[in-house]
This record gives sequence, C-alpha cells and structure tokens, in this order.
Amino acid sequence: MAGARYDGYADWYDETFRRYSNEDGSAGLLAELLGPPGEGDPTCLDIGCGTGLHFAAVRARGYDVIGADLSADQLRVAAGRNPRVVRADAARLPLADASVGAVTMTFIHTDVDDFAAVVGEAARVLRPGGRLVYLGLHPAYVGAFADRLDEVGERQLRLAEGYGEERLRFDPTGRFPIRSRVGARNLTLTTFLGAFLAQPALRLQAFEELDTAMRPWRPDGGDGRVVPWNIAVTARSVAPGR
Repeated sequence: MAGARYDGYADWYDETFRRYSNEDGSAGLLAELLGPPGEGDPTCLDIGCGTGLHFAAVRARGYDVIGADLSADQLRVAAGRNPRVVRADAARLPLADASVGAVTMTFIHTDVDDFAAVVGEAARVLRPGGRLVYLGLHPAYVGAFADRLDEVGERQLRLAEGYGEERLRFDPTGRFPIRSRVGARNLTLTTFLGAFLAQPALRLQAFEELDTAMRPWRPDGGDGRVVPWNIAVTARSVAPGR
C-alpha cells in the first residue's frame, strides 16, 4: 500500500486541531448528530479518522469505535486513543457488507481522490438502519477560490476563479495550513451532495450549514462570517428495494 500525503504530519496535525475534539467543537456535534447506538450493533467506523480526535466523543455515546485511515503516521497517534484501528484506503475498506452499525466521516472530502467511492463504501458496510454522519468544510464557500482572510474584520468574502477545479491544489503562500502541507481537492456542491444521493442504500435525513463553532449558521451569527464555513450531512442505511 502506497504512502499517504498526511504521513509525517501526525504530531503537527494533532496539536493544531486538538481543539475540535471537545464538546464545543466538531466532536461534540458529531456525537449529537450520531445519537446513541441502535439495537444490535454498537460498532461505529470512523473513516479517515486521522489521529482519532473524535473517538472519545463517539465512545461516550456508547459505541465501539474502529478507526480507518490511509496514513500510518496518523494511525500511530490514533492507536493511543483507541486500539482498534486499521490502515486502509477509504475507497476499498477491508470490511464485509452490512458489518457496522454506524459510520462517521469528518473533513475528508477535500483529501480523498474519489469521494463518491468513499461514500459508496460507507453505504456498503452500514447495516440497514445504521446512521452515517458527515462533517466537513462547505464546498461552495471554502477552497482555493475563496479568500476568507478579511471576512471577519472587513465583512467581505472575495471569490476568484477556481470553483469547479477539483484537482489536488496546494497553497504556495503558507497561509492555509492543510492546503500548504498536503493539498486539498475543492469539490463543487453538486459533486459533494451527489456522492450521497447516488447511493440507493442511503436516505438523506438532514443537511445543515454551520458556522466555525459548528452551530447552525445565521446571517447575523456570532462568529463574524459572511457565509457558512462548515456543512453537516446525516443519512440512514435502508434495506435494498425500500
């Protein structure tokens, strides 16, 4: 298995983004959207788990967590938070069909080469009735095409060419930590939502735009952002033909 772009950055990543692992960050919202385990299987697969920053919040809901990531370096840190981790390509998971009760994915649609294939794998491994929760950056407002550095102080968002360029892009300025180190794929909103809608075994339940504090975004919200920064999708797995 080839190396991953995140190899070599695990310690930096964990320190930089650890603030999101608390109840006020993405971990708290993820656990809230996921809810308690349904009857039968309390297993939750965290696809693209990184260093496992969301493990504790999901476990606190009553789940047995399995983390999956392509980066051995990220899993080195994640294993210290949860021993059940597996190195795997998110588009080719080493799990049987309908083998887990829940799936979580956070901030990975800009990382993977084929997001539709990843969502397809999530749908495949979910048991009927199982829940999928995705949290990530808003495809329409966050990316190489959007300069958001003056958004809070100047209350303006400047857009340039580039929306629709879904190739891997790096930031040469160093202002954006992830894009500068490992690059990002800025999917369109159509590509992003289409990945979920294309799965006959998934039924979308909710779609929500969020501010930087993972609260529902409002035009007069308290974070000073002109438009939403984050996005949340929840879905249920359904039996074939239903």
